[in-house]
Amino acid sequence: MKFILTRHTTTDWNSGGRIQGQTDIPLNQQGKTEAEQLAKLLSGLGINLIVSSDLKRASETAEIANALLAVPLQLEKRLRECSFGKVEGLTKQQAIEQHGSSMAPNWEDQHHTYDFRPFGGEHRDGVLARHIEVLGSLANEKPNGTILLVGHGRGLSTLLAGLGQLPDLKRGEYRIIEHDPR
Repeated sequence: MKFILTRHTTTDWNSGGRIQGQTDIPLNQQGKTEAEQLAKLLSGLGINLIVSSDLKRASETAEIANALLAVPLQLEKRLRECSFGKVEGLTKQQAIEQHGSSMAPNWEDQHHTYDFRPFGGEHRDGVLARHIEVLGSLANEKPNGTILLVGHGRGLSTLLAGLGQLPDLKRGEYRIIEHDPR
């Protein structure tokens, strides 16, 4: 099964260095333009389904891309970004200042050992499990499909690392992975 992974494009919070997590922030104008450019990169890859996080920044990216791709689009809550709990809305520096140096390791490792449960958020294993569940469900539903997954930075980095791939997907890029979770 072929999956094409891409991240949502830019929001005002991205531009301001704010931690978004599951706070539902829309794309800004730059992000809308980036999504149009991304759609052009994705056309011609044989995508026959788009599955996107239900958060606005991802779903808007998917909808803009789908204006060109014209395939079915599904929203999937399990593709949401990691919940960062009460540090959402802060910059990383503000989070460290408010919650102490124990917060710092969560920013150093974007995909293997983070744990935001002490702050009301999620642990890496839960984020990975959600994303792996989506792959398994889609493999059963569309075993011969080429599916575009539109997600978030930490969530997709965690998934890529969990699959033994390089977890370095940038905004505006995509990664093709062959994966059979069965």
